[in-house]
Amino acid sequence: MPRPYEEALAAFWHPVAFSRELNERPLAFRLLGVDGVVWRTASGVAATQRYCAHRGADLCDGEPVGEGLRCAFHGWTYGVDGGCVRVPSQLSAPISQKARLAAYRCAERYGLIWVCLSATPSAPLPEWPELEDGALATVALPLLDWDVSAGRMMEIVLDVAHLSWVHRGTFGNPEQQEVPAYDVERHASGLRTRIVYPALGPSIGGAPPRVDKTTLTYDVTLPFSVRLEFKPTLFYTHTVYAVAQPLSEEKMRCFYFCSYHPKIRNFGEMFVKSELAILEQDRRIAEGQRPKAHPLGFDGEVHVKADRLPIEYRRAMAALRLGQAPDDPRME
Repeated sequence: MPRPYEEALAAFWHPVAFSRELNERPLAFRLLGVDGVVWRTASGVAATQRYCAHRGADLCDGEPVGEGLRCAFHGWTYGVDGGCVRVPSQLSAPISQKARLAAYRCAERYGLIWVCLSATPSAPLPEWPELEDGALATVALPLLDWDVSAGRMMEIVLDVAHLSWVHRGTFGNPEQQEVPAYDVERHASGLRTRIVYPALGPSIGGAPPRVDKTTLTYDVTLPFSVRLEFKPTLFYTHTVYAVAQPLSEEKMRCFYFCSYHPKIRNFGEMFVKSELAILEQDRRIAEGQRPKAHPLGFDGEVHVKADRLPIEYRRAMAALRLGQAPDDPRME
């Protein structure tokens, strides 16, 4: 039997905020049904449960101090390990061992704040080395809150066959409906594939859109991260990163951003406008799918070869829920 959703995914890193959102004040997050709070410390970032162990006050109203996070209600202060280190109303008395919050692993990378609810992560953060040295420019979309599971969102991002149908009017090419055969590489941390798609480029100067044979390289890091490189023949390469935060089994928030060559003028503004239109097309489809939770099997669905990538993703997620390796040959 598959493990419960929250249990199976608690040991993975998940994004909970863009770095730019977390300033001098604590920030709330919800992850796999858990309400937490993140804040900046002198040495990095920290995360604990959201509500004070004393009287249930919201620690988002508190204040980061040298000792940790101080509650705004009575000044109780919690260290990064979740233990209470100061009770102002009785400074000379021992602090109860029960005065403790659940503490979570927390890290900052790629402009995101990541949280792992387990003390021991089962996998590292995604590896995107091109983002490490600051040579590329980046632009992010507003947070995407979809009424759909994180797995459903991943499947529509990975779906090759829908491009010419759902994305008509943006970059989809309605003249290219058939999907050529492609292979999917399975590995311990995810999936990889590459296809060539005759995308419609933007209309320039009122001229009709031009067909551009764009190489799409999909790199999936389980459970909910995908790096999608677009390599057109007419323009510079750009890379999209979509990382879902599973709020619950049926709701998610997506952190969606892009890296690109800094010489591309006005790319950020154009990308945000066009990508929001593309993702709105996806959202309408994804929110209408049933069941809302991400299926682990294929009962009630009929698939074809063009569905290879989302099928392999679903198999990998089923393996995780069953406690097996994502590239386990038994999941064929």
